[in-house]
Amino acid sequence: MNQSLRSKRGEGYIDICVGIVVLLSVLVLTLNLYSFLTLKQDLDEISEQLIKTATSSGCFGDEFNERSEALQSQFFDFDVSVSADSYYNAAYKRVQLGKTMRVTVSVRTKIIGVGVVNIPVTASSTRSGISEKYWKG
Repeated sequence: MNQSLRSKRGEGYIDICVGIVVLLSVLVLTLNLYSFLTLKQDLDEISEQLIKTATSSGCFGDEFNERSEALQSQFFDFDVSVSADSYYNAAYKRVQLGKTMRVTVSVRTKIIGVGVVNIPVTASSTRSGISEKYWKG
């Protein structure tokens, strides 16, 4: 027993090195998870503000585009796609009172892996609302 305790073959050093590598891997994964959670929270906030703007104006027009540009300058560049159940006027993307409107905000990002591995992913958030404006012909 005493001989095995006094042996200096370097086994303890290898265990410590492996432990440090595992600890750093867990740290990197934790930071990635945190960055994705904050990204998702930002996307949810952006989509919520955009759908409020769209439903109050009843269209995906100039006011919506201005709000989208303001949010892009405040947060980061993102892609916006819009849709509705039916448009009152497709040219101006007007939506009649009581019809559903949807906004999808997405951003392309990468998962930073351990070392040189980068995995591209797309994070998105979708919100829907009901138009609050009546368009008369």
